[in-house]
Amino acid sequence: MSPVRKGFTLIELLVVIAIIALLIALLLPAVQAAREAARRIQCVNNLKQIALATHNYHDQFGSFPPGNQAIDDGSWSGTWWNWSAAILSPLGEGPVFNAINFNAPCTDPGNTTVTQTLIGGFLCPSDGSNRTLRMAPFLDAAGNSGLAAPTNYLAAWGDERTGSAFDANSGDPTTTTGPAWATWPIPGLPLGCKNTFRGIFGDCSKGAVVTVAGVTDGTSATLLVGENVAEWAASLVWTDGQQTYGSTVIPMNWRTNLHDGQVDDDGTTCQMSSFGPGTPHCYYNMSYTMGFKSRHPGGANFALADGSVKSLRQTISYQIYNALATRAAGEVISGDSF
Repeated sequence: MSPVRKGFTLIELLVVIAIIALLIALLLPAVQAAREAARRIQCVNNLKQIALATHNYHDQFGSFPPGNQAIDDGSWSGTWWNWSAAILSPLGEGPVFNAINFNAPCTDPGNTTVTQTLIGGFLCPSDGSNRTLRMAPFLDAAGNSGLAAPTNYLAAWGDERTGSAFDANSGDPTTTTGPAWATWPIPGLPLGCKNTFRGIFGDCSKGAVVTVAGVTDGTSATLLVGENVAEWAASLVWTDGQQTYGSTVIPMNWRTNLHDGQVDDDGTTCQMSSFGPGTPHCYYNMSYTMGFKSRHPGGANFALADGSVKSLRQTISYQIYNALATRAAGEVISGDSF
């Protein structure tokens, strides 16, 4: 009678380990995909709530909120509070809204508590920027960036030129807006100043606003708010109107992830003064950061002016992308084209 076997042989043990490793390798991508799907759903919900908040603001005040409060005389003065600060109460962030001193600039030290307050509804979980970051608008006396709470959502500015190498893709026929942008590397760019912005939210236009009635291209075919990546834009603060709007002239998901001292593809170095066509991947360069981008694979999420939310493909044509960004340019877009 043969002896009773107690345990596994070495070969059997190795086979079991190999099978377990194979199962883990097969399951891990599925787990990661499931997690990203859950994060995307949360991001879509954030955009839905933001869209509803802007419409609640419209119901109360008769228009969508202004993009920011910067004036258009070339001095860049103004409080710079932006559209996202204006919709805090409809978003359920009334205590934060009540803590703001709107008579002082958003960068005023008296507003520091507010500017460092993280708002969950402004953060996409796929980005992972759920913490205060060092942001360019909040410089200290030594020129170092101060801490501020980021956002992952940009208002739709239109197809405005930004001073990048992609400006030729803009459909904006305007050729100049006066002195407001005269200090940019390419003087005379339209860039939506003086109430010439073609989207729903504007910059350097004395708080100019748009109504639903003014969206003559149709609210279901006009972008309202889209995504950005906080660590790819040095000025992406939810309180500050310097960069919380985006243009479709910049290709979707254009990478601007180079930080201080890193060398760009064109041989230029990323630094605080980066601006204009050079250093196209520098996170300081607002000529490139002011576009829509996300960490979701293949595209980004957008809220439309009718309150719906759609995921747009990164491969969307420039013509359709720009047409979606304008509110009254007369383009006709079929629903199956985006």
